[in-house]
Amino acid sequence: MIPVEYLWISLILAFGVIGAVRGLYKELGTSAVLMLSLFALWIGWEKAWKMIVSLFRWGPFKDICNEQIRAIYFSLSILFVAFIAYEGIVLLFPARLKGIFKNIFGFFGGLLNGYLVIGTVWNVAADAKYCWPDLAVVQPPFSHFHNTIVQYLPVSIMDNFSPLPFLFVGMLLLLAIIFT
Repeated sequence: MIPVEYLWISLILAFGVIGAVRGLYKELGTSAVLMLSLFALWIGWEKAWKMIVSLFRWGPFKDICNEQIRAIYFSLSILFVAFIAYEGIVLLFPARLKGIFKNIFGFFGGLLNGYLVIGTVWNVAADAKYCWPDLAVVQPPFSHFHNTIVQYLPVSIMDNFSPLPFLFVGMLLLLAIIFT
């Protein structure tokens, strides 16, 4: 069995490939939406986590812990936002790169979006210790590499430092889209 971080890193790289095809300006529009959504999700969790947890305390979910509920909350929400951001009307910059530069810079924009989407799911799943009722997909112990990377994923950054960089960068990108 391979270490779980290989799965997460390969999914982030898949977002990079998608970004190379879509181009930087579409990826930056999606990044703005994802960053602002992560900020709103984090604020929503911090303000209403007791209410959110109480909503899950019924039927088959009554035995799951708060970290698992948090993982469900962040994962489903960010995956829904990512789906809409990629499949819906895309915010994009009017200026366009052409040729190989579109693909190269788009790859890095896609990596950023992969970090925001897959990194969030990875982060909350790791916080929940990959523990789901009657489902043992990932088994501890986790490598030092895994534990180090988890500290630098989006939700951990917002928990340990501040969610404001996500708000500021997301707003700057959004304003740049509007005013360019």
